[in-house]
Amino acid sequence: MNILIISFHTCPVNKLGEKDSGGLNLYVNQLSHELGIKEHNVDIYTRKHDAYDPIEIAINKNAKLIHFDAGDLNKNKSEMTGFIDVFTKNILDYINLKSISYDLIFSNYWMSGIIGENISEILEIPHVINFHTMGKTKTTVNYLENESDYRIENEIELIKNSDAIIVPSFQEKENLLDNYQHNNNIYTVSPGVDLDQFKQLDREKSRNILDIDHNSLVLLSVGRLEPLKGYDILIDTLTYINYDDIDFKFFIIGGDGKSEDELQRLKKIAKDKNVIDKIHFIGAIDHDLLPIYFSAADVFTMPSAYETFGIAALEASACGLPIIAPQVGGLKSIVKHGKTGYLTVNRCPESLMHYLEILLKNKPIRDAFGYNSRLHAMNFSWEKSTDDLVKVFEEVLLTTLD
Repeated sequence: MNILIISFHTCPVNKLGEKDSGGLNLYVNQLSHELGIKEHNVDIYTRKHDAYDPIEIAINKNAKLIHFDAGDLNKNKSEMTGFIDVFTKNILDYINLKSISYDLIFSNYWMSGIIGENISEILEIPHVINFHTMGKTKTTVNYLENESDYRIENEIELIKNSDAIIVPSFQEKENLLDNYQHNNNIYTVSPGVDLDQFKQLDREKSRNILDIDHNSLVLLSVGRLEPLKGYDILIDTLTYINYDDIDFKFFIIGGDGKSEDELQRLKKIAKDKNVIDKIHFIGAIDHDLLPIYFSAADVFTMPSAYETFGIAALEASACGLPIIAPQVGGLKSIVKHGKTGYLTVNRCPESLMHYLEILLKNKPIRDAFGYNSRLHAMNFSWEKSTDDLVKVFEEVLLTTLD
Protein backbone atom coordinates (compact mmCIF):
# COMPACT_ATOMS: atom_id res chain seq x y z
CA MET A 1 0.00 0.00 0.00
CA ASN A 2 1.28 3.52 -0.85
CA ILE A 3 0.18 5.90 1.90
CA LEU A 4 0.28 9.70 1.97
CA ILE A 5 0.35 10.98 5.58
CA ILE A 6 -0.16 14.67 6.41
CA SER A 7 1.04 16.26 9.64
CA PHE A 8 0.92 19.90 8.61
CA HIS A 9 1.34 21.98 11.76
CA THR A 10 3.97 19.91 13.58
CA CYS A 11 6.85 17.73 12.49
CA PRO A 12 6.93 14.12 13.75
CA VAL A 13 10.65 14.39 14.57
CA ASN A 14 10.28 17.49 16.78
CA LYS A 15 11.42 17.12 20.40
CA LEU A 16 8.40 16.12 22.45
CA GLY A 17 7.13 18.62 25.00
CA GLU A 18 8.04 21.64 22.91
CA LYS A 19 5.25 23.95 21.75
CA ASP A 20 2.73 22.04 19.61
CA SER A 21 4.76 18.81 19.96
CA GLY A 22 3.39 15.87 21.86
CA GLY A 23 1.43 12.68 21.40
CA LEU A 24 0.48 13.49 17.80
CA ASN A 25 4.15 13.71 16.79
CA LEU A 26 4.98 10.41 18.45
CA TYR A 27 1.89 8.76 16.97
CA VAL A 28 2.74 9.73 13.38
CA ASN A 29 6.40 8.84 13.79
CA GLN A 30 5.83 5.41 15.36
CA LEU A 31 2.99 4.37 13.07
CA SER A 32 4.94 5.40 9.96
CA HIS A 33 7.95 3.45 11.17
CA GLU A 34 5.83 0.36 11.80
CA LEU A 35 4.02 0.71 8.45
CA GLY A 36 7.42 0.81 6.77
CA ILE A 37 8.51 -2.33 8.60
CA LYS A 38 5.37 -4.02 7.28
CA GLU A 39 6.47 -3.15 3.72
CA HIS A 40 4.02 -0.29 3.14
CA ASN A 41 5.42 2.79 1.40
CA VAL A 42 4.82 5.91 3.50
CA ASP A 43 5.46 9.58 2.74
CA ILE A 44 4.82 12.02 5.60
CA TYR A 45 4.33 15.62 4.49
CA THR A 46 4.98 18.23 7.16
CA ARG A 47 5.70 21.92 7.48
CA LYS A 48 9.36 22.84 7.85
CA HIS A 49 9.98 23.84 11.49
CA ASP A 50 13.62 24.87 11.17
CA ALA A 51 15.47 26.75 8.42
CA TYR A 52 18.07 23.98 8.26
CA ASP A 53 15.63 21.10 7.87
CA PRO A 54 16.49 18.87 4.91
CA ILE A 55 13.70 18.30 2.42
CA GLU A 56 13.65 14.56 3.15
CA ILE A 57 14.42 12.52 6.28
CA ALA A 58 14.31 8.73 6.20
CA ILE A 59 12.22 7.07 8.93
CA ASN A 60 13.24 3.65 7.59
CA LYS A 61 13.72 2.07 4.16
CA ASN A 62 10.01 2.37 3.28
CA ALA A 63 8.97 5.51 5.17
CA LYS A 64 10.24 9.04 4.87
CA LEU A 65 9.46 12.56 6.04
CA ILE A 66 9.16 15.40 3.51
CA HIS A 67 9.50 19.03 4.66
CA PHE A 68 7.99 21.98 2.80
CA ASP A 69 8.24 25.71 3.36
CA ALA A 70 4.88 27.17 4.38
CA GLY A 71 5.00 30.63 5.91
CA ASP A 72 6.91 32.18 8.81
CA LEU A 73 8.66 29.52 10.91
CA ASN A 74 7.94 31.47 14.10
CA LYS A 75 4.16 31.33 13.75
CA ASN A 76 2.35 29.21 16.29
CA LYS A 77 -0.34 26.64 15.56
CA SER A 78 -3.28 29.06 15.66
CA GLU A 79 -1.63 31.29 13.05
CA MET A 80 -0.95 28.60 10.44
CA THR A 81 -4.30 28.47 8.67
CA GLY A 82 -3.12 31.11 6.21
CA PHE A 83 -0.43 28.72 4.98
CA ILE A 84 -2.74 25.80 4.16
CA ASP A 85 -3.11 26.68 0.47
CA VAL A 86 0.61 27.06 -0.22
CA PHE A 87 1.36 23.84 1.64
CA THR A 88 -1.29 22.00 -0.40
CA LYS A 89 0.24 23.34 -3.62
CA ASN A 90 3.71 22.26 -2.54
CA ILE A 91 2.51 18.69 -1.95
CA LEU A 92 0.75 18.50 -5.31
CA ASP A 93 3.77 19.96 -7.13
CA TYR A 94 6.05 17.42 -5.46
CA ILE A 95 3.73 14.52 -6.31
CA ASN A 96 3.57 15.62 -9.94
CA LEU A 97 7.34 16.17 -10.14
CA LYS A 98 8.09 12.72 -8.71
CA SER A 99 5.17 11.01 -10.52
CA ILE A 100 4.02 9.42 -7.26
CA SER A 101 0.84 7.36 -7.04
CA TYR A 102 -0.87 6.94 -3.65
CA ASP A 103 -3.65 4.60 -2.60
CA LEU A 104 -4.91 6.61 0.34
CA ILE A 105 -4.44 9.79 2.40
CA PHE A 106 -4.19 9.74 6.20
CA SER A 107 -4.48 13.20 7.79
CA ASN A 108 -3.63 14.05 11.38
CA TYR A 109 -5.36 17.08 12.98
CA TRP A 110 -8.03 19.27 11.49
CA MET A 111 -5.71 21.58 9.50
CA SER A 112 -4.07 18.54 7.93
CA GLY A 113 -7.59 17.32 7.23
CA ILE A 114 -8.40 20.38 5.12
CA ILE A 115 -5.28 19.70 3.06
CA GLY A 116 -6.04 15.99 2.85
CA GLU A 117 -9.62 16.57 1.71
CA ASN A 118 -8.50 18.92 -1.08
CA ILE A 119 -5.82 16.52 -2.31
CA SER A 120 -8.24 13.60 -2.03
CA GLU A 121 -10.61 15.29 -4.46
CA ILE A 122 -7.83 16.10 -6.93
CA LEU A 123 -6.17 12.67 -6.83
CA GLU A 124 -9.50 10.84 -6.47
CA ILE A 125 -8.29 8.62 -3.62
CA PRO A 126 -9.84 7.98 -0.17
CA HIS A 127 -9.21 10.26 2.79
CA VAL A 128 -8.97 8.99 6.37
CA ILE A 129 -8.54 11.41 9.29
CA ASN A 130 -7.50 11.30 12.93
CA PHE A 131 -8.43 14.62 14.58
CA HIS A 132 -6.40 13.93 17.77
CA THR A 133 -8.23 16.79 19.49
CA MET A 134 -11.61 18.33 18.70
CA GLY A 135 -12.40 22.02 18.99
CA LYS A 136 -15.88 21.70 20.50
CA THR A 137 -14.70 19.15 23.06
CA LYS A 138 -11.80 21.33 24.17
CA THR A 139 -14.01 24.35 24.76
CA THR A 140 -16.53 22.35 26.79
CA VAL A 141 -13.91 20.98 29.20
CA ASN A 142 -11.82 24.09 29.86
CA TYR A 143 -12.94 27.71 29.91
CA LEU A 144 -9.37 28.83 29.10
CA GLU A 145 -9.61 27.21 25.67
CA ASN A 146 -10.94 29.42 22.89
CA GLU A 147 -11.31 27.63 19.56
CA SER A 148 -12.33 29.52 16.42
CA ASP A 149 -15.60 29.08 14.55
CA TYR A 150 -13.41 28.44 11.50
CA ARG A 151 -11.91 25.36 13.12
CA ILE A 152 -15.21 23.92 14.28
CA GLU A 153 -16.93 24.58 10.93
CA ASN A 154 -14.11 22.76 9.13
CA GLU A 155 -14.21 19.88 11.59
CA ILE A 156 -17.91 19.44 10.85
CA GLU A 157 -17.27 19.39 7.10
CA LEU A 158 -14.39 16.93 7.48
CA ILE A 159 -16.55 14.63 9.60
CA LYS A 160 -19.18 14.63 6.84
CA ASN A 161 -16.78 14.16 3.93
CA SER A 162 -14.00 11.87 5.17
CA ASP A 163 -14.11 8.22 4.16
CA ALA A 164 -13.23 7.18 7.72
CA ILE A 165 -12.46 8.75 11.09
CA ILE A 166 -9.90 7.18 13.42
CA VAL A 167 -10.39 7.67 17.17
CA PRO A 168 -8.09 6.30 19.91
CA SER A 169 -10.77 5.13 22.32
CA PHE A 170 -14.46 4.41 22.77
CA GLN A 171 -14.69 7.61 24.83
CA GLU A 172 -13.62 9.69 21.83
CA LYS A 173 -16.27 8.01 19.72
CA GLU A 174 -18.79 9.13 22.34
CA ASN A 175 -17.39 12.67 22.15
CA LEU A 176 -18.04 12.76 18.41
CA LEU A 177 -21.61 11.73 19.02
CA ASP A 178 -22.16 14.13 21.94
CA ASN A 179 -20.48 17.21 20.47
CA TYR A 180 -20.88 16.69 16.73
CA GLN A 181 -23.91 14.35 16.49
CA HIS A 182 -21.95 11.93 14.35
CA ASN A 183 -21.26 8.22 14.74
CA ASN A 184 -20.77 6.90 11.19
CA ASN A 185 -17.53 5.59 9.67
CA ILE A 186 -15.73 5.84 13.02
CA TYR A 187 -13.06 3.26 13.81
CA THR A 188 -11.41 2.86 17.20
CA VAL A 189 -7.67 2.25 16.90
CA SER A 190 -5.68 2.69 20.10
CA PRO A 191 -2.14 4.09 19.93
CA GLY A 192 0.66 1.92 21.24
CA VAL A 193 3.78 1.97 23.35
CA ASP A 194 7.26 0.59 22.72
CA LEU A 195 7.29 -2.10 25.40
CA ASP A 196 11.00 -2.77 24.93
CA GLN A 197 11.97 0.86 25.43
CA PHE A 198 9.43 1.70 28.12
CA LYS A 199 9.99 -0.68 31.02
CA GLN A 200 11.08 -0.38 34.62
CA LEU A 201 14.80 0.40 34.91
CA ASP A 202 16.87 0.19 38.06
CA ARG A 203 15.44 2.85 40.41
CA GLU A 204 18.67 3.67 42.24
CA LYS A 205 20.68 4.01 39.03
CA SER A 206 17.95 6.18 37.48
CA ARG A 207 17.94 8.49 40.50
CA ASN A 208 21.72 8.68 40.49
CA ILE A 209 21.68 9.71 36.82
CA LEU A 210 19.11 12.43 37.53
CA ASP A 211 20.66 13.45 40.88
CA ILE A 212 17.44 12.81 42.81
CA ASP A 213 17.51 12.14 46.54
CA HIS A 214 16.82 8.44 47.16
CA ASN A 215 14.66 9.25 50.20
CA SER A 216 12.29 11.64 48.40
CA LEU A 217 8.95 10.69 46.92
CA VAL A 218 8.67 11.86 43.31
CA LEU A 219 5.47 12.79 41.50
CA LEU A 220 5.98 13.10 37.75
CA SER A 221 3.97 14.60 34.92
CA VAL A 222 4.77 14.90 31.21
CA GLY A 223 3.12 17.20 28.68
CA ARG A 224 3.18 20.54 26.93
CA LEU A 225 2.78 23.64 29.08
CA GLU A 226 -0.67 24.89 28.15
CA PRO A 227 -3.87 25.55 30.12
CA LEU A 228 -5.57 22.39 28.84
CA LYS A 229 -3.00 20.23 30.65
CA GLY A 230 -4.40 21.23 34.05
CA TYR A 231 -1.15 21.93 35.89
CA ASP A 232 -2.80 24.85 37.66
CA ILE A 233 -5.26 22.41 39.27
CA LEU A 234 -2.45 20.10 40.29
CA ILE A 235 -0.44 22.93 41.84
CA ASP A 236 -3.53 24.00 43.76
CA THR A 237 -3.91 20.40 44.97
CA LEU A 238 -0.40 20.37 46.40
CA THR A 239 -1.34 23.08 48.90
CA TYR A 240 -3.78 20.76 50.68
CA ILE A 241 -1.47 17.80 51.22
CA ASN A 242 -0.07 17.16 54.69
CA TYR A 243 3.70 17.06 54.25
CA ASP A 244 4.59 16.28 57.88
CA ASP A 245 5.74 12.76 56.99
CA ILE A 246 6.39 13.17 53.26
CA ASP A 247 9.65 14.32 51.64
CA PHE A 248 8.11 15.16 48.29
CA LYS A 249 9.13 16.58 44.88
CA PHE A 250 7.07 17.23 41.77
CA PHE A 251 8.72 17.14 38.33
CA ILE A 252 7.00 18.54 35.22
CA ILE A 253 8.59 17.56 31.89
CA GLY A 254 7.63 19.68 28.89
CA GLY A 255 7.63 23.25 27.62
CA ASP A 256 10.04 25.44 25.69
CA GLY A 257 10.59 29.14 24.93
CA LYS A 258 7.25 29.38 23.14
CA SER A 259 5.40 28.36 26.31
CA GLU A 260 7.10 30.95 28.52
CA ASP A 261 3.84 32.76 29.30
CA GLU A 262 2.24 29.58 30.64
CA LEU A 263 5.40 28.71 32.58
CA GLN A 264 5.36 32.08 34.30
CA ARG A 265 1.62 31.76 35.03
CA LEU A 266 2.19 28.39 36.69
CA LYS A 267 5.20 29.64 38.66
CA LYS A 268 3.15 32.56 39.96
CA ILE A 269 0.39 30.19 41.10
CA ALA A 270 2.99 28.00 42.83
CA LYS A 271 4.54 31.01 44.57
CA ASP A 272 1.17 32.32 45.68
CA LYS A 273 0.31 28.85 47.05
CA ASN A 274 3.74 28.53 48.76
CA VAL A 275 4.65 25.29 46.97
CA ILE A 276 7.18 26.62 44.46
CA ASP A 277 10.01 24.90 46.36
CA LYS A 278 8.45 21.49 45.69
CA ILE A 279 8.06 21.92 41.92
CA HIS A 280 10.76 21.40 39.31
CA PHE A 281 10.04 22.51 35.72
CA ILE A 282 12.35 20.35 33.62
CA GLY A 283 11.43 21.58 30.14
CA ALA A 284 11.42 19.43 27.01
CA ILE A 285 13.76 16.42 26.96
CA ASP A 286 14.70 13.74 24.44
CA HIS A 287 12.06 11.03 24.29
CA ASP A 288 14.74 8.39 24.90
CA LEU A 289 15.35 9.84 28.38
CA LEU A 290 11.77 9.39 29.56
CA PRO A 291 12.19 5.79 30.81
CA ILE A 292 14.87 7.05 33.22
CA TYR A 293 12.52 9.67 34.67
CA PHE A 294 9.66 7.18 34.88
CA SER A 295 11.89 4.68 36.65
CA ALA A 296 13.05 7.31 39.14
CA ALA A 297 9.47 8.39 39.98
CA ASP A 298 6.93 6.96 42.42
CA VAL A 299 3.65 8.21 40.95
CA PHE A 300 2.66 9.60 37.55
CA THR A 301 -0.18 12.04 37.06
CA MET A 302 -1.78 13.59 34.01
CA PRO A 303 -4.24 16.25 35.26
CA SER A 304 -5.42 17.31 31.78
CA ALA A 305 -8.91 18.67 31.29
CA TYR A 306 -8.99 16.73 28.01
CA GLU A 307 -6.84 14.00 26.47
CA THR A 308 -7.91 12.09 23.38
CA PHE A 309 -5.70 9.27 24.62
CA GLY A 310 -2.67 10.19 26.74
CA ILE A 311 0.36 8.38 25.32
CA ALA A 312 2.65 9.68 28.09
CA ALA A 313 0.39 8.03 30.67
CA LEU A 314 0.61 4.74 28.76
CA GLU A 315 4.41 5.02 28.65
CA ALA A 316 4.49 5.64 32.41
CA SER A 317 2.22 2.65 32.90
CA ALA A 318 4.57 0.48 30.83
CA CYS A 319 7.39 1.54 33.17
CA GLY A 320 5.45 0.24 36.15
CA LEU A 321 4.12 3.46 37.63
CA PRO A 322 0.72 3.91 39.28
CA ILE A 323 -1.27 6.56 37.41
CA ILE A 324 -3.60 9.29 38.64
CA ALA A 325 -5.66 10.96 35.93
CA PRO A 326 -9.11 12.47 35.39
CA GLN A 327 -11.79 10.29 33.85
CA VAL A 328 -11.67 12.01 30.46
CA GLY A 329 -11.09 10.69 26.95
CA GLY A 330 -8.69 7.83 26.44
CA LEU A 331 -7.29 8.10 29.97
CA LYS A 332 -10.20 5.89 31.02
CA SER A 333 -8.71 3.19 28.78
CA ILE A 334 -5.25 3.50 30.30
CA VAL A 335 -6.11 3.75 34.00
CA LYS A 336 -8.04 0.92 35.61
CA HIS A 337 -9.47 2.53 38.74
CA GLY A 338 -8.38 0.80 41.93
CA LYS A 339 -6.10 -1.56 40.03
CA THR A 340 -3.47 0.40 38.08
CA GLY A 341 -4.18 3.80 39.62
CA TYR A 342 -7.05 6.18 40.25
CA LEU A 343 -9.43 8.15 38.05
CA THR A 344 -10.34 11.52 39.55
CA VAL A 345 -13.16 13.98 39.05
CA ASN A 346 -12.08 16.35 36.26
CA ARG A 347 -10.57 19.67 37.45
CA CYS A 348 -11.31 18.85 41.09
CA PRO A 349 -8.38 19.47 43.50
CA GLU A 350 -10.11 17.63 46.36
CA SER A 351 -10.50 14.42 44.34
CA LEU A 352 -6.91 14.61 43.10
CA MET A 353 -5.61 15.31 46.61
CA HIS A 354 -7.46 12.32 48.06
CA TYR A 355 -5.94 9.79 45.68
CA LEU A 356 -2.53 11.46 45.64
CA GLU A 357 -2.24 11.16 49.41
CA ILE A 358 -3.26 7.49 49.29
CA LEU A 359 -0.48 6.64 46.84
CA LEU A 360 2.20 8.86 48.35
CA LYS A 361 1.64 7.41 51.84
CA ASN A 362 1.19 3.73 50.92
CA LYS A 363 4.13 1.98 49.27
CA PRO A 364 2.40 -1.45 49.11
CA ILE A 365 -0.43 0.09 47.08
CA ARG A 366 2.06 1.91 44.83
CA ASP A 367 3.93 -1.33 44.20
CA ALA A 368 0.77 -3.35 43.49
CA PHE A 369 -0.64 -0.71 41.15
CA GLY A 370 2.73 -0.36 39.40
CA TYR A 371 2.89 -4.10 38.76
CA ASN A 372 -0.66 -4.07 37.39
CA SER A 373 0.15 -1.03 35.26
CA ARG A 374 2.88 -2.86 33.41
CA LEU A 375 0.63 -5.86 32.82
CA HIS A 376 -2.14 -3.62 31.46
CA ALA A 377 0.24 -1.69 29.20
CA MET A 378 1.28 -4.96 27.57
CA ASN A 379 -2.13 -4.98 25.86
CA PHE A 380 -0.94 -2.03 23.77
CA SER A 381 1.83 -2.05 21.16
CA TRP A 382 2.63 -0.08 18.01
CA GLU A 383 2.57 -3.33 16.03
CA LYS A 384 -1.02 -4.05 17.08
CA SER A 385 -2.01 -0.42 16.53
CA THR A 386 -0.57 -0.48 13.03
CA ASP A 387 -2.24 -3.80 12.19
CA ASP A 388 -5.60 -2.37 13.31
CA LEU A 389 -5.06 0.79 11.26
CA VAL A 390 -4.13 -1.17 8.14
CA LYS A 391 -7.36 -3.16 8.47
CA VAL A 392 -9.28 0.14 8.41
CA PHE A 393 -7.34 1.32 5.35
CA GLU A 394 -8.06 -1.95 3.54
CA GLU A 395 -11.76 -1.75 4.37
CA VAL A 396 -11.92 1.86 3.12
CA LEU A 397 -10.18 0.91 -0.12
CA LEU A 398 -12.58 -1.99 -0.69
CA THR A 399 -15.59 0.21 0.03
CA THR A 400 -14.49 2.94 -2.39
CA LEU A 401 -13.91 0.39 -5.13
CA ASP A 402 -17.49 -0.92 -4.88
